[in-house]
Amino acid sequence: AAAAQPPLVPAGGLDVPPSPQRLEVESFPGESRLPEDERDRQLVLHFALPRTIMTCDMSAGRSTETELNEVLSEMAWGSLDSTSGEWVLESQTPSLDPPSETVINYAEYVARSFPSDASTVPDEEEQRQNQEAAAAKRAVFTNAGEPGADFRPFFEQMVKSLAITNKTLAKAYDIKKPILDEQDVPEDPSRTDAQAIMRYGRHQVLPAFWQLLVSLTKKRRYFKLVLRSFSQEQLLVMQRELQLFCQGQHPAHCGQNKTQKPPLMNGEKNSRDMRLADGFIGHVDRTKGQLEFTCLGPVAQAESSAPSEVLGATPAQPPGPTIYAFPPFHEAYAGLQEQVLALANTVALVDDYAYWQQNKKVATAGKLFLVDHAGGLAETKVQHIFFDGAIGQHDARCIDVRDVVDGESLPLPEVNGMFLHHVDLYRASTEDEYFITALEACERKMSQQILQSRHVATPLESTAAASASPQGNEEEKQTHKEWLNRNIIPALLPAMEACQRDRPADPIEFIAFYMLGTGGNIQKASKDEEGLGADIVDLPRKPCHIALSPVRREGLTMDLKKDHFKTRRSSPTGNRAES
Repeated sequence: AAAAQPPLVPAGGLDVPPSPQRLEVESFPGESRLPEDERDRQLVLHFALPRTIMTCDMSAGRSTETELNEVLSEMAWGSLDSTSGEWVLESQTPSLDPPSETVINYAEYVARSFPSDASTVPDEEEQRQNQEAAAAKRAVFTNAGEPGADFRPFFEQMVKSLAITNKTLAKAYDIKKPILDEQDVPEDPSRTDAQAIMRYGRHQVLPAFWQLLVSLTKKRRYFKLVLRSFSQEQLLVMQRELQLFCQGQHPAHCGQNKTQKPPLMNGEKNSRDMRLADGFIGHVDRTKGQLEFTCLGPVAQAESSAPSEVLGATPAQPPGPTIYAFPPFHEAYAGLQEQVLALANTVALVDDYAYWQQNKKVATAGKLFLVDHAGGLAETKVQHIFFDGAIGQHDARCIDVRDVVDGESLPLPEVNGMFLHHVDLYRASTEDEYFITALEACERKMSQQILQSRHVATPLESTAAASASPQGNEEEKQTHKEWLNRNIIPALLPAMEACQRDRPADPIEFIAFYMLGTGGNIQKASKDEEGLGADIVDLPRKPCHIALSPVRREGLTMDLKKDHFKTRRSSPTGNRAES
């Protein structure tokens, strides 16, 4: 047998941690190549409320009955009758994606029948009337005699899944049947919180959401929640339910009346406090360009974004406003992640509905969602994911996804399934593990993107790819940035991470010696590591938290230390003092 190769040690005798252990069961080929802190990365989960984890939309004034019909009208696909021109249902089950290219959903058909865009209908009053007519059509989509009557069983299945079927619980709260119009049973201030929650005879928050919280808590995953809504009133409803659930006092999840009690999430008995405190409800003003936490007060910069909080501790809430201005967007991103989320496990944002309406409800005016993207290389140990059921087919519709460094909007295909998840409300209502499965899919896709970004083709692969291309070598068509990202950055990344970790006096010399420690042969170094193969450059690294150190991309430097946020341009001459 061949003698075992000695471990690769970079020049200077740096202590290199062992290679990541291979998983017994991989969710996809090559998952074991990722270090543990990239496999089980920190999660920041953004959840819209309407059409995602709640079934009514208070900002738009839509009841649960109306909202369920609206959802199914967007998931029912059909074609136009050649004689009458009317829409005819063809799909057998609800789906977010069209079964073929020749069909349209009912909501789109109604929008075409009652156009409300200024280019087609200049008169504003006529636009408003058409919007109301289209909304009225969608609101009764599954009613008898309507085009979607055959989808009524799916409507009823959603209602049944939301209803309180526990007979003991129903008897305790005198529940007869689920009420789908919230205005039929206004809240009575004289009743308890538990009675107020149960007054509709159904779940206001999807059980699948509670299941996700329980699953992540039992797995001891490090995660944060960011609740998003255009309506502060709806956020307050969610806040009350979340508080009771975390305290084990939610009427449908408390261990009484034959219900199951979830693990504590209120800071007691070494649990993480997932409740939403008033001071951590922020407001986004897109017109002024600011994110404000009115009651939070000045916050000291956290030392680390790692899971180092004292379990059970209740964060302090000093008085006074905290405001993060944008653009540029790095201050708002770092303020939310490194300051606000360092003090609380759950925060909420009231997004700017008026701004979205004034801008014709385009995606770039929607809920601001910042990610440190750069093709998946910028941040690999933290993953922000936005769950929303109102995402469109061709764009994010109500979510403005932007890269935190350059501020550019990111197209839906680039972020969908990794940073965004289009929630299927039908499945989320009827499948208790829907969000668990959806989260796993988003994590898996990001892990695959990380590995793919570190893929360096062998000479044989490069030659084969060039010969297979009818137009010659594709590298000749790449921009300078694309060529560097593909051929240079994957090799430099481990050295750069080690450099930012150890902060040597001469960083340039440090990187040079680190690279020389492999003999300059990156492919040979990767071959010597068991299971990596010749196409992966993934040298072992110590855990590092790039978000807390200066981040440089395309000459842009962000200093996230303490309360100091500023942007400056690195010297074009490569001056070490500036870098």
